[in-house]
Amino acid sequence: MTEIIFVTCNEMPGLTQSDALVASALGQQGVSVSAVPWNGPQGAFAKADLIVMRSPWDYPSASQAFASWMEGLKGLKGRAGLAVKVVNSPSLMRWNLSKRYLLELAEAGAPLGPIRQTEPRADDIAEAMDLLGVTQAVVKPLMGATGSGLSLVKRDDRARLEQAAQKLAMTGLIQPLIPEITSLGETSMIFIDGEFTHAVVKRPKSGEILCQEEHGGTTQRSDPPDWALAEARAILSMLPEAPVYARVDAVIFNGASEGRKMRLMEVELIEPELFFNYARSSPNTLGAADRFAAALLKQL
Repeated sequence: MTEIIFVTCNEMPGLTQSDALVASALGQQGVSVSAVPWNGPQGAFAKADLIVMRSPWDYPSASQAFASWMEGLKGLKGRAGLAVKVVNSPSLMRWNLSKRYLLELAEAGAPLGPIRQTEPRADDIAEAMDLLGVTQAVVKPLMGATGSGLSLVKRDDRARLEQAAQKLAMTGLIQPLIPEITSLGETSMIFIDGEFTHAVVKRPKSGEILCQEEHGGTTQRSDPPDWALAEARAILSMLPEAPVYARVDAVIFNGASEGRKMRLMEVELIEPELFFNYARSSPNTLGAADRFAAALLKQL
């Protein structure tokens, strides 16, 4: 039987509700899916026909070890001494691991808005804010997930600048705050093999800017306008190679006052929640989970 591994982590070793839908779709095709933590016993990886990075969500606390582990996947030999294929490719995930990729996308013309790199020192953060010409900004580390290490800072609040520097703990990025995120939320657009499948909008709880459910945010099914999907496709065309799966996170403005514009937040290529449990399907079309399963079968 064909064996596919969905990579998880020791903190959350099982499949997510969303990924369980994909595993079920693969099971209907006679494919076995196992959840294996990246930081657990390694024997199972050499027996797999395909390795799919899905929820290694504890890696920010061991980012260098995770990067080394991903690098080791490039030379992994499986059955009959053949190389085991990894999705997304290790080289693409390594590129995506550091948020420096956002600087590259900004140079390529992605709609990021002002952005600068900063060191984890209060004076450096303050200087970066001055260069950006802002009094309020978001600071986030180059490596992290689910908002870890992220801070909202004010130029005239020295104590908060010091706290942000300590929380950052590494080189980071600084961007002006997008206040509309509290009302418009952050839209996550999911693409499988380059094709849009579905989207959700995540909104933070009152008084916060982090949209993830673990931070009190809410998630709803969304239908982005065609122009925003075209913008997301253009962003994906800027990547160094085509991903099998991708999630483009952005704040979408579509009102009379703001006009049509989008502010890119992240392009997630390693371990994004893909929200298959929020995707609609009809009797005559493949659902999003089935389309992901079909894309994975093409990789075998």
